[in-house]
Amino acid sequence: MTRRTMAERKRRASERDARRESLLVLLSRTRRGVPLTPSEAALMFAHVEVELAEADELRRTVAGQQTAIQAAGRRAAAADAVIVEVEKDRDQARAELAELQAAAERATARAGRWEQDSREELTRAKRAEAALARVRDAQTLGDALAAVAEHDGMPAETARVHARIINAAESTEARLAEQARAYEIKLAEERRRGDGWRQHTLTSDARADRYRTAWFAARRDRRADRAAMAAELPLVQAGRLALAAVATLAPQTPEHAAQ
Repeated sequence: MTRRTMAERKRRASERDARRESLLVLLSRTRRGVPLTPSEAALMFAHVEVELAEADELRRTVAGQQTAIQAAGRRAAAADAVIVEVEKDRDQARAELAELQAAAERATARAGRWEQDSREELTRAKRAEAALARVRDAQTLGDALAAVAEHDGMPAETARVHARIINAAESTEARLAEQARAYEIKLAEERRRGDGWRQHTLTSDARADRYRTAWFAARRDRRADRAAMAAELPLVQAGRLALAAVATLAPQTPEHAAQ
């Protein structure tokens, strides 16, 4: 506020105080019934008009201030709503940021596990390549199998012991001995099979001899039976004739006649 404005306000306040003091004096005389002169009545009306004009101006000022206050209230309410919405957006942004941070942490953890798995897989691949190179460069079967066994987790000393055993088993002497054993086993099987067929042949021949002997005996018995039956045939025929003659010569009885 400038000095000129302050001075103007003081002047107006002084004029208002003097005008109201004069108006109060005139009203007091009127209330007591003292007649006013035309100039005094004109002065009183002038004071009243000024007071009414200032009152109207004051009401307009107050109404404007009220309107401004209401507008300010509406703006404040709108600002509050905006603040609430901003706070809501802020909370949502914070939640989304927290979720993004959690997702980033999970992705970092997965990346760490993937890197660890990749290193382990690379290590296993290198070990497998080294084992394969040993197998390719191995001079004996035992050395190759020992390389594979060590790659599978067998201790190196145990794998070397197994390699020596396998190499000894795969030596020329061992293979010749194995071939000799296989030949002896096969020869023994052939012998056993030959002895079995020979025994089977002898058994079959003996059975055939028994069948042949029984067949010849049956033929002899049948011929003997036929000869005996041919020798007995005349006697049987004679007996039948004799019986027929006896039946013819015997006397007839009533029972025989009835029959």
